[in-house]
Amino acid sequence: MFSYNNILIYVFALVALSVHNCVQDTNSSYVKKDITSSEEKPRPVNADKSTFEENSKITRAVLITHCGSCHQSSLDSHKPEAIKIFDLDMATNWHILLSMENLSGIASRTKNKSVITEQQKEAIDIFLKLKELQLKE
Repeated sequence: MFSYNNILIYVFALVALSVHNCVQDTNSSYVKKDITSSEEKPRPVNADKSTFEENSKITRAVLITHCGSCHQSSLDSHKPEAIKIFDLDMATNWHILLSMENLSGIASRTKNKSVITEQQKEAIDIFLKLKELQLKE
């Protein structure tokens, strides 16, 4: 019989493997697919400040809806450990404390939510890629 810790380790390993298998070149667009001659080639992610801020704002709005109960320090339902990862009440600076591991957590938590539009998912993906570039600098 598996202990709780073993289950957590297996779940973490599966998530890490899934995220690892989904990692794409940071210079490619959100969708990676076979491109025929009649299709437009993917655009590279633009790393300018306004693109980052725009996608950060969209990502924050989505996270407020889906993660705000734990990640907004102004709410009674917030969790101190969640606030250590990111606090959506920090407005444009909400992402300051994010680590590479946190980026994959956001990606996995938003990936399969049907209520998040494709445009929002693309903005989240762009934000995560640009934030990853920031963390590597």
